Amino acid sequence: MTEYFELLAEGHRDTILLTAAGYFALMGVYSLIYMYRISKWPSVIGKLHEESVHGWGGGSHDGTNYRAKVLYSYSVDGVPYENNRINVWHVQVSYNLRALLKWQFRYIDHHDNSGVTVFYHPRKPQKAYLVVPGWKQMALVFMMSFGPVALNLSAL
Repeated sequence: MTEYFELLAEGHRDTILLTAAGYFALMGVYSLIYMYRISKWPSVIGKLHEESVHGWGGGSHDGTNYRAKVLYSYSVDGVPYENNRINVWHVQVSYNLRALLKWQFRYIDHHDNSGVTVFYHPRKPQKAYLVVPGWKQMALVFMMSFGPVALNLSAL
């Protein structure tokens, strides 16, 4: 093990690639487990108060960043909560990609009278999302994690 760290400290190319592959694999497995657990959270019907695309920074279109903004309230076991998370992805984009943010809203399960399905953590109900990860999102994380692993290992 000491030799491994010595090679890493010296900047040995194969050791760096192997370390990067291990890091991507570890983060991928962690993310997939996290996403799978969230996909099993219970849900309640909440009330959507705000759904918009919010811009900040810069003074012109090309200097402004945008993100989706929501505000919703819900109740678990009679205790009221408010939250602003849409899903596990934290997406911020430039002016030209604002449509991607509106695309996130399509996956919110809407009900009558501004009601929405809210998925909450069973032991920490204050933590919630409007959209939980599905198999497509998990497949994307798998490809983003293990694609670089395969490339790094093929370069050895």
